[in-house]
Amino acid sequence: TSSHSSYQRMWDDFAEDRASAYIGYKFTPRYRVGLTNFLREEAICEALSLKKEDVIADIGCAAGRQLLVMAKNIDSGVGVDIAQPFIDTAESEARNRQITNVKFYRSEIERLPLLDATFDKVICAEVLEHVFDKEVALKELLRILKPGGLLLITVPNMNADATWWGRFMRCVGRRSFHSMERFSREELLKHGDAHVREFTGSSLVTWSTGYGLTCIRLRSVSFLDGPWIDQVLKIPLHVYPLRAMIIFLEHMLSKTAILWGRHLVVLLKKS
Repeated sequence: TSSHSSYQRMWDDFAEDRASAYIGYKFTPRYRVGLTNFLREEAICEALSLKKEDVIADIGCAAGRQLLVMAKNIDSGVGVDIAQPFIDTAESEARNRQITNVKFYRSEIERLPLLDATFDKVICAEVLEHVFDKEVALKELLRILKPGGLLLITVPNMNADATWWGRFMRCVGRRSFHSMERFSREELLKHGDAHVREFTGSSLVTWSTGYGLTCIRLRSVSFLDGPWIDQVLKIPLHVYPLRAMIIFLEHMLSKTAILWGRHLVVLLKKS
């Protein structure tokens, strides 16, 4: 359809501009957004408890960073993303690092080019808030996952407004969620995040467990927030002892049952 074609072009354009940042800069904890992504990636690796015999799929892998980091600890892996520039960057990085046990493919999540019940663990990080049909997407993730396998999902928590400051801003009417409806490079710049839906911890778990999955763990990450937070954290995050203290505090907060972090990390088991 025309909408799907526009959606595909939008992500190709986005990846053409941003692919290199998704390998390093975007996950560098020397600024606030990089800290958030760094914490989310740490939470993914911790939750999965990777084993050498694991066969992993990363669906919505972007430039392949997570899979490339995991490669030395697993048997093999496959990364899939909708944007060809992301896949090209991932393949180039794999060659440069001489990593041969991971492969990358361009595909939409709703029609994955992967065999049934192939993977021990499947990652779907920051994807389900973007896709056209989350029901079809989840069915595809379950199709490729082995019985007894683990599915790791991350999504923005209340569209990343779940922190104390985000909740306050919503309460006073300064923020609200608006679903993206038209897809293009220009519309993405206007909209900001290309999210077509938002999740809370309860809505994510209720929806996913409705497909026969068991929730093993639900956490959130990236709690520190407030007015001008990017500027407030800029200097501390560039000073190692202070950065280490901030990361330690974030780790402690993420271990609690309080789901007031920007992102949700849920680990699910297939029956």
